[in-house]
Amino acid sequence: MDASEIFAELKVNYNDDYLSLPAPRAGKLTDADIQRWSESLGRPRAAVYELIALHLARGFHNFALTFRYCDDIVNDLHSVISSLDECRPPLFWEVFLAFDEGEYYHGNNRQEDPEATYTRPLIARIVEGSADGDG
Repeated sequence: MDASEIFAELKVNYNDDYLSLPAPRAGKLTDADIQRWSESLGRPRAAVYELIALHLARGFHNFALTFRYCDDIVNDLHSVISSLDECRPPLFWEVFLAFDEGEYYHGNNRQEDPEATYTRPLIARIVEGSADGDG
């Protein structure tokens, strides 16, 4: 298995049917998924979290992936990390927080789009600061 197979699996699991369900939705990612991907890639779980986070950041930055798709996946990854009391890898944490900023109106200011105002610039900085590699 390589990274592209993980991304393809995410696309199948987080398809339009799934994304059309009202929130909150049951998480689609499990500890078993992360463990399987980690073993398949021969990389630690933290590297899998970072690989997926960078893929989501780049896809969102390039308008290839939607906010909702990316946000749902990072939230589900965070649930797995939290449930196992794992450390949050730095890049994953930055991406998670960037999407988190787009989930609500800041200061109850409904005149601004939190995704455009907060998430897009944060993701742009992450992508511009990331080295070429997997993702």
